[in-house]
Amino acid sequence: MSIPQHLSTITAQPEKHAQIWEQLILQLNKDLALVGLTEIELHTNITPEELWKGLNPIFSELMHQKTSSFIHLLYRIDIHEHEIQRLMAHEDFLDRLIHRVVERSYQKVYWRSVYK
Repeated sequence: MSIPQHLSTITAQPEKHAQIWEQLILQLNKDLALVGLTEIELHTNITPEELWKGLNPIFSELMHQKTSSFIHLLYRIDIHEHEIQRLMAHEDFLDRLIHRVVERSYQKVYWRSVYK
């Protein structure tokens, strides 16, 4: 199966790329579980809009109340400190950070499909 290289292609037409979208959600769940956030589980039939809206309060709570888990998640997903600092310069920091987290998880799905 050939999968698009960019997340934007998937989010623009999630129904066309349903199997890949599901793999992305499963990867996000795996990343969350690996840092001990097992109470958070995203449904695989969630739309991109629901994903962004749903992750916003989750990430906000993590940032403010479970900081060590949040930092561990960013480390696990491989988002570097300088990138976080760059994102912090924007008013919509949290939205940009969520997008970056989802994008990095998608990159894992993409590269796994390329090299399997």
